[in-house]
Amino acid sequence: MLQENPATESLDPMKNAWDAVGFLASGLVITAFCMKDIVQLRIAALASNIAFLTYGIALGLIPVWLLHLVLLPVNLGRLWQVSSRIAPHPTRDNAEVRLRARRTRDRRRIRTRVTRSVGVSYRQS
Repeated sequence: MLQENPATESLDPMKNAWDAVGFLASGLVITAFCMKDIVQLRIAALASNIAFLTYGIALGLIPVWLLHLVLLPVNLGRLWQVSSRIAPHPTRDNAEVRLRARRTRDRRRIRTRVTRSVGVSYRQS
């Protein structure tokens, strides 16, 4: 049975560099799983897709680079969807209706106010 010498295996600087890229990609996946904000999650996922593509292509790992080649446009599309829903300015919310509930002075009745982004207020009881 042939055994490889671990001392000669660690002398290859390119293998160590590609291992570092693989560990970076794995760390980015863990980071993406820990994110609470969806935009940051998608950015971390995109970075991990690019790192895994680089790693998989460099080492000839077809399942790895093929998976991340498919996931890259998925993450790009989802990031585009989420970022298009974010209002460019807090007061301009693409004419969506916001409901705000506030208590009156006697704290027994709740009044709902509907405000449109054009600044017109409607009161409902």
